[in-house]
Amino acid sequence: MVAPGRRRWGLWGIALAVFLLDRAVKVLVVTHLSLYQSIPLVPHVLALTLVLNSGAAFGLLRHRQFLFVLVAVGLLAAVAAYSFRTREIPAPLMWGLGLLAGGSAGNLWDRAVSGRVVDYIHLAYWPVFNLADSAIVVGMAVLMWYFWRGERAPVQTVRERGADEEKRS
Repeated sequence: MVAPGRRRWGLWGIALAVFLLDRAVKVLVVTHLSLYQSIPLVPHVLALTLVLNSGAAFGLLRHRQFLFVLVAVGLLAAVAAYSFRTREIPAPLMWGLGLLAGGSAGNLWDRAVSGRVVDYIHLAYWPVFNLADSAIVVGMAVLMWYFWRGERAPVQTVRERGADEEKRS
């Protein structure tokens, strides 16, 4: 069993790792590629292509930076509130929320600094995306799996735990 609070910090460790890896790859891509330059990694399948995206997925809602920043800040605030109010976070929630928070923070950084997100992973027949986008998608998939899989043990908040401990005293 994981000690109370450890998964909370595990969640933020995952988020930090995703954020730092995303930042490092974006810095490398921006310093070594020119805009729209493409380097094939697996011919006709995968390439590194530098694209600056002012929209959301697939370039939707271009130039709505305020909306994207608001959503990302709200999401990070909600994850923080949940993680610090909850005594024990189940492992799937830790991973799902950590990936979601790290990916959101990575794209939020880009929007705050330049008003556009750096995209670079180019799969054949798919719009260009980045590691942060991948973390968001995988995190959401983990969360959907967790909530759709059925019964779970109830999660106890820090406040509820304190009330239970007072009753036992």
